[in-house]
Amino acid sequence: MDWAGMSPVFFAGRDNAGKKFAEHEREQPKKITIGHDVWIGHGAIILPGVTIADGAVVGAGSVVTKPVPPYAVVAGNPARLIRYRFPEDIRARLLKSQWWTLSEADLAKYAPLIPDVESFLSAIENDRT
Repeated sequence: MDWAGMSPVFFAGRDNAGKKFAEHEREQPKKITIGHDVWIGHGAIILPGVTIADGAVVGAGSVVTKPVPPYAVVAGNPARLIRYRFPEDIRARLLKSQWWTLSEADLAKYAPLIPDVESFLSAIENDRT
């Protein structure tokens, strides 16, 4: 928006503008990083460069302008922390477990325990010791 004109005819690269008047390089867009087991509600907007950590929930219609911590629930415009899905000790255990890296067979084995996060984590932790 700092330039006199914003038309793609002034930028290098492939787009739908048939005629080019200049070949100025565009800034590389900042990447958005989405962690594992993240739920993003309908119509949410995530700004460039933002990271949404593992297990987070973004409410529908939210505008995410800042990093979202692991297992946080954020909503609003701009999105703000509403609460965490679990207490800190459970969040740490879930992150350490990296359960999303398990094989399909292991996931099938632990799937019945998903509703009870403590049992789910204990089963994974016990099998790893």
